[in-house]
Amino acid sequence: MIETPAEPLPVGEDEFRLIADSAPVAVWVTRLDRKRSFVNRAYVEFLGVSYEEALEFDWRRIIHPEDAARVLEASIAGEASLGTFALEGRYRNAAGAWRWLHSTSQPRRDAQGRHIGFIGVAHDVTEAKTAELALREREAQLSAFINQTTAGFGQVDLEGRFTLVNDRFCEIAGWSREELLGMTMQQITHPDDLARNQPLFARAVRDGTPYTHEKRYIRKDGRIVWVNNSVAVIRRPSGEPFGVLAVALDVTQRREDEESLRKNEETLRLVTETAGMATWEADLETLEGEWSPNRFDLLGMPRRPDSRGTFEEWIARVHPEDRQMARAAAERCFTRGIPYTIEYRICRADDNSERWLQSHGNRIDYGDSRPSRFVGVSFDITGRKRAEEELRESEIRFRTIFEQANDFLITTTLDNRVTSVNPAVIAALGYAEDELIGHSIREFMDEDQFAISMDAFNRKLVHGGSTRLTVKLRAKDGRELIWEVNSRLSLDEQGRPVALHAIGRDMTEAKRAEAHLRLLIDELNHRVKNTLAIVQGIAQQSFKDDVPPRQARAAFEGRLAALSEAHNLLTREHWGLVSMHQIIADALRPHGDAGRFTLDGPDLMILPKTAISLALAVHELATNAVKHGALSRPEGRIAVHWQRIRAGSPARLALRWEESGGPPVQEPTRRGFGTRMIERGLAAELGGSVKIEFRPEGLVCTVDAPLPEGAE
Repeated sequence: MIETPAEPLPVGEDEFRLIADSAPVAVWVTRLDRKRSFVNRAYVEFLGVSYEEALEFDWRRIIHPEDAARVLEASIAGEASLGTFALEGRYRNAAGAWRWLHSTSQPRRDAQGRHIGFIGVAHDVTEAKTAELALREREAQLSAFINQTTAGFGQVDLEGRFTLVNDRFCEIAGWSREELLGMTMQQITHPDDLARNQPLFARAVRDGTPYTHEKRYIRKDGRIVWVNNSVAVIRRPSGEPFGVLAVALDVTQRREDEESLRKNEETLRLVTETAGMATWEADLETLEGEWSPNRFDLLGMPRRPDSRGTFEEWIARVHPEDRQMARAAAERCFTRGIPYTIEYRICRADDNSERWLQSHGNRIDYGDSRPSRFVGVSFDITGRKRAEEELRESEIRFRTIFEQANDFLITTTLDNRVTSVNPAVIAALGYAEDELIGHSIREFMDEDQFAISMDAFNRKLVHGGSTRLTVKLRAKDGRELIWEVNSRLSLDEQGRPVALHAIGRDMTEAKRAEAHLRLLIDELNHRVKNTLAIVQGIAQQSFKDDVPPRQARAAFEGRLAALSEAHNLLTREHWGLVSMHQIIADALRPHGDAGRFTLDGPDLMILPKTAISLALAVHELATNAVKHGALSRPEGRIAVHWQRIRAGSPARLALRWEESGGPPVQEPTRRGFGTRMIERGLAAELGGSVKIEFRPEGLVCTVDAPLPEGAE
């Protein structure tokens, strides 16, 4: 068996060890037999074993199970290629924590160019991965809420070109997403509305003034749709406007289809260049030393044959706002031996572009007579910084929509416990936030309503998609609220449901108005039927064969006039309770001077159906008095007295019509329509007795009945 000769390290052993051990990243060297011949201090610390154990450690034992197959396959293929290759996955460190590592292995060759193994470097990119996953989760949550909105969202740039639309907007506008993204807001706006719309849009772009207006869109099929648009300028955190957002509601017809916004997926570059470690050294006397070639690249400087650079050349590239901080950290390390890790901005020498770097520095002190020296490492972390900024912007956008939305935004766990609510929910239900978070939605609705919600939830679990339903909830003060709720399950990367997102809208007043309108229509139908029946009865009694046409017509018109006056009063009072005094006075007004009538009694309030019967009865009495009774002579008078009698239960009404000063009265040989209507119709309406006496000195009509329903 041929033994593999010991392979030399890539550079002078002492030089390499000093550089490698000062690096905050794991570094190792392997031979052709895949055995490690060197590992640095960071490698040993990650494993938490001795140096000798680290050389023999089987790194496959600490790969995350979900990453193992992929990483091993890539490792074998990379070694077989005899070229540079990279791996990325999760590894468990000495503390038992899973850390994301990005490693780069580069082939080693001897002086004759023969391949003798690999040199590897592993960067801990856990923070970048965490930021990436957090951003994706925030974007998914924001998209889930926006996708369930019942409104159309259309976003345009400052010239009016569409940059983002949701499905509901496409449905309202009548164009596909692809078509709209190639069009402008002005192209789909009706020409007659452009003159009014364009100044509003221009002022919003210029001054940031939001506005709401209604206008027409022209759909692809030529049809017109009216929309109510709430328009606002969208700004970056710096305050710079970059677009205009319109929230569109279709006011032509109410659509109940759930709409979703297109997910705005952004590709984020969160990690630095592969093997982006740039090293530099400095003599503590001259502050000059050797730089790795990629350090010149990092700073935008041309590479130099001698690969040497100075401390001041580095400081000159540091952003002016960060320069004092970077200089102080480096000088503390030079003079006091305090290691540093800092993040700062540079302005590249070639194009003055701004980049973020993370640098680590350490002073190396020898135990012998050799002078101390400085070794530093730098990484480009611009991608991570941009990811963090985008995450902040995403959170700001999400929080703005979440907190300012008028709709109710709610998230729950799969066992129906509330995990988040927006201020609109708190205001509507009257509970404090901590009285909602962690509680089951069952606590805020009756059992039958909870059953309706669970039925919709179970349908989503089986069939996916979203559901729309109307449910009743209970506010903290006991009020019943009616909400229209759209909900959708939130899924993880494997498509498994993990939560529920819901958007609600308060329909309480709309439902009450709908019920009230239905009641009014039913009441109107009933009253029309009753009125027609009354008119039919009046006509039948007025137009008898033995009554001359002119007399019949006069009687019919007089009775209709009395009915009309009663209806006028009821209409003025919106068919609510009306004054008995007013009903009697209006019925008597056409029959003579008010001075000939005495009205005496409490002003009782009676229901509409009783008021009509009473008005017709008074009209008949007054008409008879004009033709045959007290009103046929100038000195004739009529007194109407009524009172509420409280003895017994219920209270009773006593009413008396008494004529005086007219011609002597004789008992008629037969009862006419008016007399029968008074004695029978009014008595039936009041549920009591009505009696007419033809006394010589004047007619007397008395009423004794329970107080009419509704009288006050």
